[in-house]
Parts: sequence; C-alpha cells; structure tokens
Amino acid sequence: MTPRGRASAEPVQPRHRLRRVARTLRRPFTALVGLVLAPLAAAWTRRSRPVADVEIAPAGSLPAVAPDATPPSGIRAETARRIADRLVLAEVEVIEVEPEFSEARYTAVFDQLQRGAGSKLLDLRAARAIKVGLFERLASDWKAPRGTVPCLGIVLGFEEWTVLRHVAARRLRPLADRGVRVETFYSHQADSLPGWFAGGDVRHDRLRDVIAWLRTEWRPGPIGPTVLGRTASLIQASAEVDAVPELLLELAAIARSFAGPEGAEQAAQHAHAALSWLGDQPSPARCRALRASAAAKLSLGQTEAALALLVTAMNTATELQDPIELASGLAEIGFHALRRGHAAHGETRFRDALTLLSTEGPADLRATLHHGLALALHVQRQDADEAERHATTALSLRWDQGSQLAREDRALLALICARRASPRC
Repeated sequence: MTPRGRASAEPVQPRHRLRRVARTLRRPFTALVGLVLAPLAAAWTRRSRPVADVEIAPAGSLPAVAPDATPPSGIRAETARRIADRLVLAEVEVIEVEPEFSEARYTAVFDQLQRGAGSKLLDLRAARAIKVGLFERLASDWKAPRGTVPCLGIVLGFEEWTVLRHVAARRLRPLADRGVRVETFYSHQADSLPGWFAGGDVRHDRLRDVIAWLRTEWRPGPIGPTVLGRTASLIQASAEVDAVPELLLELAAIARSFAGPEGAEQAAQHAHAALSWLGDQPSPARCRALRASAAAKLSLGQTEAALALLVTAMNTATELQDPIELASGLAEIGFHALRRGHAAHGETRFRDALTLLSTEGPADLRATLHHGLALALHVQRQDADEAERHATTALSLRWDQGSQLAREDRALLALICARRASPRC
C-alpha cells in the first residue's frame, strides 16, 4: 500500500482519478454521505480538540472569482478626464464641485448650471458628503427658461448612486415639467454619457467594471449591504442574460468578505438568485452557484444544508466529468473540516482534490489546495518537510506575490519553520 503523501510507482492519470471518484459519487445520496461526509459529521458531534498557536486563515476560502480569472483591472484612473473630454466634444458643459461642497455653495453652483444655453453635467463625485436636500433645493431654485438647458445629467460615485438615484429622480421631477431632461449616472457610465445627451437611452453596459471596482477599490461602510443588494437588482435588470449568474456569484463572493451574519445572508441570497437564473441544467456555473450557496450557509452555521448543497455540486461535477469543480467541492469540505478542528479529515479531502488536478489546472485553485494541505499537516504536527513543501508551492502559484493570500502563505511558512526549530517538536 502506498504511503500517504508519496507518489506510487505508476502514477494514476487524472482521467482515471476522476472515474474513481465518480464511481463513489454515482451511488445514492445517502451512501455518498456515508462514504464522504458522515465521518466528518460524526466527528463534529464530539467536542473538538483545541489546537494551540494555529489560526485558520481566510485562505481557507476558495477564490472569489472563477478559476481561470485574470487579475482584476479595476476602474481606470482617467475616468474623470474621459467624462470631461467626451462631453466637451458633445458640447456639454461640465460643472465639478470641490470636496468641501456644502449647502453654502448650492446657490453658486445652481446659478452656474442655469447660466447660458446648452446641456449641463453636474459632477458630484468629489464631494465628501451629499445631502438628500440638495436635489429638492435644485428643483426649487431652478429658474432657467424652458429650452435653455435641454438636458441635465448628474454624476455620482457608484455607492452614492445606488442609494440616491431614486430619491433624486423623485425630487427633480419639477425640472421635467419645465422641459429639462434629467438623469443620474455613476462613474462607470462615462462612455455612454454623450449618447444620452444626444437623445439616447441610459446604458448599463459596464457592469463588469462595477464588480471589479467593488472587489478591488470599494471600502464598504454601514450601507455596504444596501449597495450590494441594489447592485444585484441592477445586474438582474440590465445585464445580458448569460452574464447575470456569473456577476451575481462575484457579488456573493464580495458579500462573504463582510464580517458578521449580514454578509453571509447576502451571499446566500445572491447565490440563490444565480441558481434561479441558471435553472436545473447541469453546468460548471451551476456547480459554482451551489458551492457559493453552501459556503454562505456554512458561515451561517447551517451545516447540514450546506453539506447537502456541496454533495449536489460534486454529483453535478461528476456528471459533467469536470475535475476542477469536483476538486473545488472537496476543497470546501476540507476547509470546513479544518475550521471545526478535524485536520485529518481536511488533509484527506485536500489530497483527494489535488489528485484530480493536473499541473495545468487553475493556479489559484491549486494554490488554495496546497495551502490547505500544508495547514492540515501543520495542525497535526506531522511531516514538517512536506508541510513546508506544500506551503512553498502555494506561494509560488500566487500571481500576485503582494496579495493577502500570498501573505498568508508566508505566515504559514513562518509557523512551520518556527515549529520545526522548537526543541519541543
């Protein structure tokens, strides 16, 4: 029998590994739980043995993006300049406010908006605070003769737009009665502004940029859940049908990064919405949605429901003969075992998952699995050399060596080396 963690004399090909796991997953649901999950459930009913000086890091979560995702670009830094340049060409006057913009400056800015003929854009993105009363004051102070200002656009930061757009529309209705076409926009709509001023419709065709901004640059505050909820509504109302599930799953991953149950509840909600859009047809996207829903339920303490979703995801992956999705499901179970203090079960799942993947498999998933396996070995105080090897491999697979995940790899390596050097080990 081959010793654990060592290669056999005749390496098993990935196709054969998948068939082996598939034979298990094709058994009835109850049998699968007995073979794969019941040992975990039985162990979790007992009091977990505390593990000293080891913390299960956030690296225990699978990547927030699809396995083949490229590094996010975020919103381009020249957005403000692009808006101004394009609207100058469209003969639209852009009026920007300063960070200290407040009620004391309302009159001067409103006068500027009504001075001279032509369409205007009020750019409020630099303002540190925008009060709801701004829009009511603008409507009541509007004295420009009909036809002088045919269109008035107001651009906000995306977070502000999600919470202010409806109230702004209601309070600016009197301007429409005076012949002014009014609309609020967010930064990522820069390319579509000239078209709207020329008489076109409002477009939301840069939603991927919105998601990238939320993931990489946004600093959520108390209204964070509201922003994500309204972003989900925008996605479902405006994105192309085929893109909706993927965008909702990325939104669920962002929600999971929130501390506390509210983020997990939002993540579960967005993952459930993605499942509804995908339907029952087996697909890799459906596997991802099932795993996202399971991860949210695990965060909420709904272990039984979460494991059932993971089993469904793994059965679907087996039906599709998709080793990546099957390995991802095993990884979720492995990290859940680690969080519950059952490192041996986690180790088994990580090894099973790695055997399914070739060296050409998604680098971020392989990095996650190697990190998990290194952590499982470290927690059990097992082979320090092998633990170090897996942690080093995880770090080498990170595309961004300055990322949080890479820092967690280095922290784990430091723990492994420190334990090896300790005379107690």
